Amino acid sequence: MSNQQRAAIIALTVVLTAGIVFVGFGWRLAQQALDSAQAELSSTRTALEGGGEELSEIEAELLTIRAELQDTQNYLADVETELKDTKARLSAIQADAFRLHNPTFEEAISFLEEDKTDSNEYIEGEYVCSHFAGDVNNNAESQGVRCALVDVRFPGSGHAIIAFDTTDKGLVYFDPITDERVRPATGEEYWQCIEPRPGYHYEEPLFDDTIVDIVVIW
Repeated sequence: MSNQQRAAIIALTVVLTAGIVFVGFGWRLAQQALDSAQAELSSTRTALEGGGEELSEIEAELLTIRAELQDTQNYLADVETELKDTKARLSAIQADAFRLHNPTFEEAISFLEEDKTDSNEYIEGEYVCSHFAGDVNNNAESQGVRCALVDVRFPGSGHAIIAFDTTDKGLVYFDPITDERVRPATGEEYWQCIEPRPGYHYEEPLFDDTIVDIVVIW
């Protein structure tokens, strides 16, 4: 083998070796790029799966908010309905208030004479002075007559009567149990403030009925 042939073989060997090394290096680079791409793809897939779970959570939260909003709307609708009913009742009460009138003294006396509440039986603990006063008050207002409930307070108890703000004699009081006129005044004993009906008189009670306060409720 000549020197020229040997040199050519060596050169060819070097070129082949270099080519093999280059191809191997390139393959490793390509493999690393592929691994990196696969890793990134896997990461992207994981992120997408996580995003899907997050999206599901957001959708569930939106459904909850929507349900709460619907409940709030229903509540507001109920409140609005109740408000309308309250306004209607208030209007009715105001209409009744405008319908009521203060009577003359004679009109008040005439009403009491026709009203039969005083004929009801007094039953301790069941039908007492407050019931008499309430019934007379309701009966008067049902006839358009303005009538007040009056709480006469004693040191350890009290008594319920009624009153009319008459157009000619001012504020006048009556005991609803007997329809007798009363002229209550603080510091006075209640039994002495009653104007007894003809043929009847009162004696001092066993309890202290000194009037300490008079509350008129219209």
